[in-house]
Amino acid sequence: MSRVEYHEIECKTALNRVHHMPFKWSVNPYVGCTHSCHYCYARAYYAKAEHGNADRDFETRILVKTNIADVLRTELARPRWMGEQVALGTATDCYQPIEGKYRLTRRALEVLLAHRNPVGLVTKSPLVLRDRDLLAALAHVATVRVFFTITTLDPTLWRQVESGTAPPHQRLRALHALSEAGVPTGVLLAPILPGLTDSEEQIAAVAAAAAASGAVSFGAGVLRLAPFVKEHYLGWLSEHYPDLLRRYERAYSGAYAPREYLARLDARVERVRARYGVGAASSEQRQAPGPLDRSGQPVSPKHGRQLSLAL
Repeated sequence: MSRVEYHEIECKTALNRVHHMPFKWSVNPYVGCTHSCHYCYARAYYAKAEHGNADRDFETRILVKTNIADVLRTELARPRWMGEQVALGTATDCYQPIEGKYRLTRRALEVLLAHRNPVGLVTKSPLVLRDRDLLAALAHVATVRVFFTITTLDPTLWRQVESGTAPPHQRLRALHALSEAGVPTGVLLAPILPGLTDSEEQIAAVAAAAAASGAVSFGAGVLRLAPFVKEHYLGWLSEHYPDLLRRYERAYSGAYAPREYLARLDARVERVRARYGVGAASSEQRQAPGPLDRSGQPVSPKHGRQLSLAL
């Protein structure tokens, strides 16, 4: 495994304006992520911002915004701030291992709690349990949602596709502990990987585990292959699942999965939700963030000729 380099930087802003998403503001203490998920849409942001390449650099050259809590405190204190929901962990996981040292996410949560500001948080890490005291306190005075992304329960596929993350069963235990502490939780099966994790049986396995662990919602989002992400993911696919490569190349002429495939997948997810009694996640998107505009923000989909994945 390559050695990881951490570079301390100071940010000018903590709150990032987000477009085409269910939330308007995000906070990301880190840039780059050692979780090394091969499908991660944040690889595109990293490359677009010229921090390094979307492959090894994204996983091994991590920027640490050491002053982010102080900047966030100043921004939330401004008279024009309307107390809108702030999303944590939208670009890279705010609980990746280095958080154990820097504690930037915890410090940001302390600021958000002081302002009673609503929070949505997405992570793959059980480290979030360290901050259950803050999350539980905030849940008493504002809207809080903690989502765990679980792509698969299959141990072989998990190790292949997201080698730097905690095992799925550890995330489910953390979810249960947060739920017991009074923190509303959900599971995001995101992204669904066509041909790998999109069968009704695979979706049902994750939904059943989510419901048994206390999740109040279950969301699902289909893989998008934005530039930079597409090249990286298809390279990984050619190594591990070469029989699927041609089908991906035909179906993903752009960044988005075909509409007819999405419709079939939506029906599967709805059947599974009904079976296990878990509702849709409020932050759910049909597909994970995809193509970026010149400012590095996702743009609305423009579907061209529709091709079937035939999966």
